Amino acid sequence: MQRRQATIFLFAIILFPLWAHGQLDRYYYYFKTQKQITRGQYTGAIAAINIFLNNQPDDDIALYLRALAKYNLEDYRGALQDLDRTLLHKPFTPEALVLRGGCLNQLGESRRAMGDIRLAQELRPSDRHIVYLRGVTHFLNQAYDSAACDFASTLATDPDNLDARLNLGIAHLQLGDTAQALADFEHARRSHPYSAAPLVNLARVYYGQKQQKEALRTIGEALAIEKTSTPALLLRALIEHDQGKVDQAIQTLTTVIRLSPRSSLALFNRAIMLTEREKLPEALADYQAAQEISPSNVFIRFNRGIVHLQLNQPRRAEEAFTAAIQLLPQFARAYSLRAETRLQLGDKRGAKADFDSAQLLVAKHKGGELDQWSDTSRQFNRLIAFESDFSSPADVLLPSSPKSIDLLPLATVAVGAVQPYSEWRPVLRADSVCGAPFFSLVVPREDTALRVNVNLFPPLPNGHAVTLVHAVTLLEANDYNGALAQLQQLPSDGVFAPLVQYLRAIALVQNARFEPALPSRVSIVPTGGDAATPPRSSDYQEPLRILDSLKRVEPTPYLDYTVGSVRFLARDLKGAERGFSEAIEGNPQFGEAYYNRGLVRLLLGRSEMACLDLSYAGQLGIDQAYRAISNHCNR
Repeated sequence: MQRRQATIFLFAIILFPLWAHGQLDRYYYYFKTQKQITRGQYTGAIAAINIFLNNQPDDDIALYLRALAKYNLEDYRGALQDLDRTLLHKPFTPEALVLRGGCLNQLGESRRAMGDIRLAQELRPSDRHIVYLRGVTHFLNQAYDSAACDFASTLATDPDNLDARLNLGIAHLQLGDTAQALADFEHARRSHPYSAAPLVNLARVYYGQKQQKEALRTIGEALAIEKTSTPALLLRALIEHDQGKVDQAIQTLTTVIRLSPRSSLALFNRAIMLTEREKLPEALADYQAAQEISPSNVFIRFNRGIVHLQLNQPRRAEEAFTAAIQLLPQFARAYSLRAETRLQLGDKRGAKADFDSAQLLVAKHKGGELDQWSDTSRQFNRLIAFESDFSSPADVLLPSSPKSIDLLPLATVAVGAVQPYSEWRPVLRADSVCGAPFFSLVVPREDTALRVNVNLFPPLPNGHAVTLVHAVTLLEANDYNGALAQLQQLPSDGVFAPLVQYLRAIALVQNARFEPALPSRVSIVPTGGDAATPPRSSDYQEPLRILDSLKRVEPTPYLDYTVGSVRFLARDLKGAERGFSEAIEGNPQFGEAYYNRGLVRLLLGRSEMACLDLSYAGQLGIDQAYRAISNHCNR
């Protein structure tokens, strides 16, 4: 049911008072940020307002605008931090209260959200947007009567509000008033004849009533208006399945997935159909893809475990059932199947404990203490028609080029490049000593070209400088053995010694990572399947020794950052976290270090701290942090 409410908060840009603060420049930043938000350029909006906030860190309007941009990027924790600061200075600002309520709703704290929304309503009693948001919050709190009243109040002043009309119908469905729900959806269809949404909701009601012929007719009308409507196509696939046309249903779901690659609901349903067709490896691939989109979805974890059992993979099945139980401790059916799995693995004690847990949960369910998840007679491997699609709007809001959620690269030596971080002191201006070009430590980004072209520099009188540039060039070309051979020709002391040692450490690390294959990155998120054997942690002892010795002589955040990255590769997560933390202490604006520490903390199970790190990384310009937030923080 839950529909995105970003439109509400866009109105707040106009409503938010832009009082004079004695500086004309602030309006330039306000309106530049506002323009980018209205265009959907949220990361650009954050970058723009950050320039102003660096000089005026407590400006309430700037903080609100940045929070609004973060909200639209699904960075609700980061938005909350900015809104808390805004409301600390001006606690009775309705726009900030409403937006904070929206963030709390998205984070599942709808009871806390209600306090903010009620206060905003007292301050602006005639604001229909606040009334509507209060209805959404009532709905999330399962107060469907109150939700219906608020949606009806919204419609009294704004009768053409499609979202309010549809949500009123959904609230009536939750109250068991199907006739009134149908009337609401019919009203929405008549008042919005060119929208597919009312027809899709009507079709869902017909489908739930087993009126397949009427549902198919309505779906056809919806697709005539919007031929790429994925909710309509998904419903049609489920009806095709019920009619025994399983292969046709699979093909329809394939179309849905092509149109909406992050539709975990479509992937889940196709996986069930593929399982029915005994195409288990393909079903497992769909469950894996769905799990990466919706990592906390219990249905996906549970059904993936069933497929692993059917493929005679009890160890992986046990892992899947364990993950489902961790997400939902009262899931009796998962305990039962894990008990069977542990028997196959010879773990009789563990199987007995799981069996006892399942029996206890079932008894509590029969006594009315627990909900349907403790009912072992219920099937959890059926097609799902009415669950919300778990796909994220971040894919639309972020650049379309694929960006994986991986550890960012090691810091490297660049020739002629500069980043706004403190540079490595021994080589700040090596050309003043020996005629070499400018050397610096940088973290390469996808939009930054760091390729070395020696021909761009004047003739170098110092042979060591030529050799060093050649080594950097070979490293960039992934010829690590060649780079090591060049570095061996250089002296171990003098102005180039720190650079030589650092480059040698990087070449050793990359050699250990990419031999014999040469993958482009190391993924922070397990992808499943049989991967190549990763390097042993002992492979990184020598480069870590070199880096630690350099840190003692010439400490710099770049070295701390690289040590953190190498310790992650050596599977020392706590050491990696420590390295990135030291880099941040040395440079509080080190966005890449925040991002990498956030990913490491996700693996360590420190989700709240991880998501705050990722939020700050995004604020500092690491755009892919918002993809990680979408995938791992909003569950």
